[in-house]
Amino acid sequence: MADTERAVYVQRLDPDQREAYVEAHDQVPEGVTDAMERGGVEEFELYVRDDIAVCILECADLDAYLDAVDGDEAVADWERYTGQFKRSGVDADADPESGIPFMERVWQFEPDDE
Repeated sequence: MADTERAVYVQRLDPDQREAYVEAHDQVPEGVTDAMERGGVEEFELYVRDDIAVCILECADLDAYLDAVDGDEAVADWERYTGQFKRSGVDADADPESGIPFMERVWQFEPDDE
């Protein structure tokens, strides 16, 4: 398996809009998933608990992913649509690096292969 880059980000949901946010993900537009594929996404996971949404993105090259989604109208429309359910998170109108609230990894554990 090829090496991948992992990026994680958190979004804060409006507690009154949590269910609408979750339900919106039952029908993610094909244009969004097409852009993700063009960006080399190998896996994307979304977790929600209370008013916190955690996104885990794995791709071959994070910069290539950001280039693919930057300016993509389907992605921007989706982020604006889901933005109505959030208090903070992805800003579709900012540049990708500052518009996605990436987290900093501060610790990692991998067991020895013995």
